[in-house]
Amino acid sequence: MPRARLHESLVVADVPHDVVVLVLEGAAKGGVRPGRDGHLRTVHAPGSGDDTIVAEARAAVERGDRVTVVIADRMLQARVQALGAMALSPSWLLDQLP
Repeated sequence: MPRARLHESLVVADVPHDVVVLVLEGAAKGGVRPGRDGHLRTVHAPGSGDDTIVAEARAAVERGDRVTVVIADRMLQARVQALGAMALSPSWLLDQLP
């Protein structure tokens, strides 16, 4: 799903989370501005998208938030699970989108 369409779908999605954080890296940042849009917060990774995802998950877990990370990469899934976050596959998210 192209990044702008994913962003728009997440803005209107009825997901079981108060805040959804979309991390974009590299060329994927183009055309999608960082910041808050309703329950969606878009973050432009300054470098590695994986490191930014881990940092966002760590900060949320440390605040005591229930954290779910949607990612296909198994190594990244293990990194966020080690922090106490749950990891789900992209197919779960796609099933939630309009």
